[in-house]
This record gives sequence, C-alpha cells and structure tokens, in this order.
Amino acid sequence: MKLPEGIYFHPILVHFPQALFPVAFASLVLYLITGNDLFERGAYLMAAFGFLAAPVTMITGYLDWKIRYKGYMTSVFRIKIVTGFVLVGLSLCALLVRAFDPGVAQLPMSGLGWLRLALLAGCTGACVVEGHYGGKLVFH
Repeated sequence: MKLPEGIYFHPILVHFPQALFPVAFASLVLYLITGNDLFERGAYLMAAFGFLAAPVTMITGYLDWKIRYKGYMTSVFRIKIVTGFVLVGLSLCALLVRAFDPGVAQLPMSGLGWLRLALLAGCTGACVVEGHYGGKLVFH
C-alpha cells in the first residue's frame, strides 16, 4: 500500500489519545479538589474517547512502521508497540471500573475510585512514553 506523498495519518491521529488521557486524569484530579461532578463525568468521557482513538492510532502507527520503515524492528518501535497495548489495557480497565460502578468516584473516594485514578495516571504515563519515543523517530 503506497500512501500519497506528504500524507501522514499516524502523526495526525496520535494527538487524540495523547491529549485525551492526560486531560482525563487532570479532570479527575480537579473533581477531587472541587467536588464538581462535571469534572468526573468529563474524565469518564475523555477516557472513553481516548480508548476508542487508541486502537485507530495503533493501526496507523503499524502501517507507518510497515510502509515507511519497512517493518524494521528497533528498540524504539518495540517500546512503542508494548506501550500502546499497555495504554489500551489500562484505559479499558479504567472505563470498566467506572461503567460497572458509576458512583465509584463519589467523595470521599473508595478504593476503586483511587484505582481508577491510578489507572488514568498510568494512561498519562504511557502517553508520555509514547510521545517521547515518537519524537525520537520524528526528530532524529
């Protein structure tokens, strides 16, 4: 499959999960600080959209790797592949915790609420790692 010159779907699409997960985490923290339920609901919705965007981003990343980099495996690609699956797994768990118990974040938060916060923090960390190694590919 040959992509038209100058068309880079992966760098375009990667910004969605890269933005949504850190903002979901920050929104949940703001909920803890303010008690405003809109921040908690916003965190759930942003994580849901991030979860939906992540596999699409991974597919376009895989295609870029196969087409532009000829599937040549390096430590950078290995880290990005593993981190992508970690991100999907963590985000799915965070969404399932909230879906099965919509009141999980009621203040004061229970153990499951703190688990959800930790899962979103993990998603944010995964995004940082993905972005760092993506930058290594683009700027080196």
